[in-house]
Amino acid sequence: MKKKYECPARPPERAELSNNPIMMCHEISHLSRARVRELNDTDDSAAPRGTRLVLSFLATGDGVTQQELVRATHLRAPTVSVILKNLEDGGFVERRRDSSDMRSHRVYLTERGRELDRKNIEKIKLVDSLGLTGLDAAETEQLMSLLGKIRNNLLCEKSEKEGAENK
Repeated sequence: MKKKYECPARPPERAELSNNPIMMCHEISHLSRARVRELNDTDDSAAPRGTRLVLSFLATGDGVTQQELVRATHLRAPTVSVILKNLEDGGFVERRRDSSDMRSHRVYLTERGRELDRKNIEKIKLVDSLGLTGLDAAETEQLMSLLGKIRNNLLCEKSEKEGAENK
């Protein structure tokens, strides 16, 4: 039996963060994850944070190494390792030895993993429609443009630091 959705508590108001768009995005992210969790089945093996991201990445192009997943998802290597172990135990992914490099393995979604990804997309779309209620197409387009710029700024900053560290 599913429990009724309980709206998470608002974070405390902080004057020094009152006009901070990144903190607003962070709060929205937490709220949307809470709503998606509410829609999950009780046996959902993809509930731990980061799991849906790994599934989504594999759905767009599986057959990657664990290290490639770490780079693509911006998750830590131990986190990806645990996520893959849980997904493998649940029958959502399988690891196969790389035919060109017998020391490494490549990760592939199983049909069960693809079905879970499809269900996750449906849930995310439902939560998106709830969150975007009252915004017209132009406002949604503007919001996506602005959020894309913020994401790219943060990704570029990280890439520049990584590049400097590797020199």
